Amino acid sequence: MDVGAVHNAVEPSVSASSRENRSVKIGTGGWAYLPLEEEDRLRAYAGLFDYVEVNTTFYHMPRLSTVRSWRRRVPPEFTFSVKCNRRATHELGLTPVEETFRVLERMRMALRLLRSDMIVLQTPPSLTVDEGKVREVAAMLPSAGLGGTQVFWEARSPKSREEVKAVRAEILRDGMVPVVDLAREPPVPGSPVAYSRMFGSSAFDGDLLSKIYQRVTGWRGDAVVLTFHGGNMYADALRYKRRFST
Repeated sequence: MDVGAVHNAVEPSVSASSRENRSVKIGTGGWAYLPLEEEDRLRAYAGLFDYVEVNTTFYHMPRLSTVRSWRRRVPPEFTFSVKCNRRATHELGLTPVEETFRVLERMRMALRLLRSDMIVLQTPPSLTVDEGKVREVAAMLPSAGLGGTQVFWEARSPKSREEVKAVRAEILRDGMVPVVDLAREPPVPGSPVAYSRMFGSSAFDGDLLSKIYQRVTGWRGDAVVLTFHGGNMYADALRYKRRFST
């Protein structure tokens, strides 16, 4: 994606009367690949969006001084969510062992420095997530200092529709929020927040962006977090924002 694709990602806006009065955050999974020439891509990103999902933390543990610098380089109202490091989710399977607690403590410190209360757990297809596993994780998080944190869980283990429904219901019962892809499905009924991680192999066309918007406006929860991913994520997010946001 070139620079022009970002700056020219504009579509006619929807009238303000068609929008609902709720918190809607729009952003992408990271800022590192923003196709702009500015040296400080995070600062440039914050000029386009007011929210980002930090994916760097999934791949490695950044220095706390680096995390502090992220907070300093964005406006006070800018919001971060933090993706949990894969050591805890993929290698240790979120089991309540000392190393998992060590990783979660590091995540807690990053959240504190970013003044964020949103952590994303993405678990792999190899990890079976059932109702028992959800309860185990829910019991572990307060001991890791994450009891007051909004936890958004994307469980990628293959399941039937009935199993998905049961696991998501257990996630909600235990005070967490199931992640959805609003490009493919509606929000989970009863969820206080619709946290969406949306993936596409090609650019989202206008019809798909409209479908996402319809799912947002047709849902009655308190807040929406839209996180675009993929090679066209910056242009897709900007097109959505400029068409459907004030």
